[in-house]
Amino acid sequence: MHAIKSLTLSFDLSAAAGPTMADKTAGEMVDDSLIQGNVKTKIMAEDFGEGASVNLETRKGVVQLGGFIDDVETGKKLAEVAAAVDGVKSVDNQLHAKRGDRSAGRAIDDGVATTRVKSAIASADFGDGVAINVDTYNGVVLLTGFADTPESKKRAGELAAADGNVDDVINGIYVMD
Repeated sequence: MHAIKSLTLSFDLSAAAGPTMADKTAGEMVDDSLIQGNVKTKIMAEDFGEGASVNLETRKGVVQLGGFIDDVETGKKLAEVAAAVDGVKSVDNQLHAKRGDRSAGRAIDDGVATTRVKSAIASADFGDGVAINVDTYNGVVLLTGFADTPESKKRAGELAAADGNVDDVINGIYVMD
């Protein structure tokens, strides 16, 4: 087994009890939880080096990997590992390479931007079936998660772009059929 130096995985476990899963049956929620656990186990068993921070979401067998990473090859390997797990229908790889080094001041600004974008999205009326993650690195906001309509995806991107600390938005929200 390979040793992992530092890999952070985050999971949206609150969704199982909230309205964002209104489009899923109880069985689908259990299946997705099992798939997500198996993907996490497989990823943790690999050596992906230091500094990887990955959001992992699963809905109806679709696994989404999101976040900023040091290199694109690591993202490709993570997606391959996830795709090999039983029950995974597809992998939406929204892992993006970090753009340059980040100063301490920029990291603070990124944290403020993330908080404000999350707040704007939480205040918007997206209805049921929307779960959005927000990550910011060097002024670039990455939106990931699931939405039920292209309009919801577009609106979330507009809300992110409206923040004064945001230089660019990568809208990686996956629209479910």
